[in-house]
Amino acid sequence: MAIFDVSDLEKEYDLLVLRVAELRSDEMRKLICGDYRAKLAALWQGPFEFYVWLDSDAIVWGDFTSHVRTDVDFQIFWSEISVASDVVETPSWLSHFYFDPEKLQRFDPDFNWRGNSYFSAGVFACRRNAISFTNWLKVETWSKQVPGLFSGFGDMGPLNYHVHSMAQRGELHIAQSDLQHIWEHHGVAELEEDCSDAGWRFPASIRRPGVAHFCGRKPFLFDRKAYSRPFTIARLEHHRHHHGELGAWAALLNEDLRVIFGKVERRVKRFVFGQGI
Repeated sequence: MAIFDVSDLEKEYDLLVLRVAELRSDEMRKLICGDYRAKLAALWQGPFEFYVWLDSDAIVWGDFTSHVRTDVDFQIFWSEISVASDVVETPSWLSHFYFDPEKLQRFDPDFNWRGNSYFSAGVFACRRNAISFTNWLKVETWSKQVPGLFSGFGDMGPLNYHVHSMAQRGELHIAQSDLQHIWEHHGVAELEEDCSDAGWRFPASIRRPGVAHFCGRKPFLFDRKAYSRPFTIARLEHHRHHHGELGAWAALLNEDLRVIFGKVERRVKRFVFGQGI
């Protein structure tokens, strides 16, 4: 398993680094090593009693700490109810992104999939051990018994099921807040308004502080179909601390070029091996 050097981040931001190999439980290490489940280490053996999780494609956009609800066990960073409580037919996106409600009935016939706010697993706030490792393992066995029970979008399906089913049973106190902006869903007008007078710096004033989440198309400079300005601003602010203004742009361009060259290399390899050359 590759060990990434994050010493520069430790010095810059006074980080506490949690590595999968250092987890106390051998069973836990086997479950989460090498895939999307690695983020769950913070849930079971993280250093904080209550924490906010952000995937690497999300950035803090303004100071929203006063809106974090430490009086609950789990805070959903989403304001919309995704499925009306009186809907009859199962929406196709539910099984595509989260889980198949009909297949879940086999294991949890009392679970009501309607009237819930389905959220991205890339941004949320949570109390440590709000969902126990034992309960998570139990649901993992369900997915092995019934293929297609959960979607292929990492831990998003299981996490949403745990949060909403436990809340319905009174085992988890949850809240939801309008603290996440996904440009492919909300559009870019609000973020562009924040950035209008800021150039390539963090805006002095942000109208609705929260998390800007760039799930979907990733915010690379060379992808014309992706929106990247706030994410680019955050990257530049980090690099300026070490490289100055021009050096920050050079570091950013170097990062994106490495991504492009990596994609080209993988495509060439697939073509070569596919042709049997």
